[in-house]
Amino acid sequence: MPSRIPLIEPVVGDEELSNIKSVLDSGYLTQGPYAKEMENKFASMIDVKHAITTTSCTVGMELALEGLNIKNGDQVIVPNFTYPATATAVERVGATPVLVDVDRRTYNIDPEEVAEAVTEDTAAILPVAWGGQPLDHEPLQMIADEHNLAIVEDAACSTKATFNGQPVGSQFDISVFSFHPRKVLTTGEGGMITTDDDELAREMRSIKNFGTDPMGERHGFFKADATNYRFSDILAAVGVAQLEKADEIIDRRQEIAARYDELIAEIDGVTAPTVVDGGVHNYQCYCVYIEAGDITLRDDLIEALATRDIETQIGTYALHQTDAFADAKQHGKLETSTALYQNLLTLPVSHSMTESQQQRVVDALETEIKSHT
Repeated sequence: MPSRIPLIEPVVGDEELSNIKSVLDSGYLTQGPYAKEMENKFASMIDVKHAITTTSCTVGMELALEGLNIKNGDQVIVPNFTYPATATAVERVGATPVLVDVDRRTYNIDPEEVAEAVTEDTAAILPVAWGGQPLDHEPLQMIADEHNLAIVEDAACSTKATFNGQPVGSQFDISVFSFHPRKVLTTGEGGMITTDDDELAREMRSIKNFGTDPMGERHGFFKADATNYRFSDILAAVGVAQLEKADEIIDRRQEIAARYDELIAEIDGVTAPTVVDGGVHNYQCYCVYIEAGDITLRDDLIEALATRDIETQIGTYALHQTDAFADAKQHGKLETSTALYQNLLTLPVSHSMTESQQQRVVDALETEIKSHT
């Protein structure tokens, strides 16, 4: 019987175990030396002044919005095609998410839709570098500059992706990354905020640490609305080991993606993902667009491939079609994000998968498409 092909597998081993042991042996388990080391190494990798650990990407986006004083009465423009956490972070700080459509080719937010959605209540744009696809930041920055808006980037999926040679995380006011197990680097759960703004970094560090002053210039607690989003040093120990493997992990994903591109080209009714001009994709997700059949085919394929021990998944959600954001403020008809929600299929990109397993995935996909259409 053929072995199961998982959607993804964490690339962890002895290095992570060794670091965890050193934390346990130290007796100091909360945010400490490993968290600091992870922040420093991540900042260096992304080429920014500040990297700030936190408990998740979602919380990191909340911290970013709070740091920018985004609040009740403000509107924040977000892509309709994203995981709900992007818009949830906006709701959590009391602001209103405004849903706009995405680009069919890149799956990322459409700058023309953003420009049309700006109102006098707009305070920020929260674009997503979705699935490892970097954003073309210049059109968004032009809109932000024209209207004096902040940009917080949901970079959850896009560690070490680049655009025109610049790392994702270094182009906007604030970017936030995820270390969930599906991401290219994982600590189990966790997030990282990046910024070049000294005052924003100071504010976010204060909010996440009970309202103390990270610069040590003010003693005691001076922010009443602060909280605790500190990062465990056990998780940071895993993260430090993961950072040492970052190039290896992403090189492997890009290798798998390139082979998929060749194999998918032979299947009618399936379109491989494209990379934005000037971009380097990290392939946290390898998503194909199912053009064959009707809008039920993608879901039928997920079920059929599962019976063949091949794990696949949807791309992500059209927020306006979820219960949580069905009544959210939206701009336009959101037709592209709806089509992506219905038709994108995420294929396995497991670090250890073999060429024969990739061929098995593609052969099974082609067979099931033919049998369902």
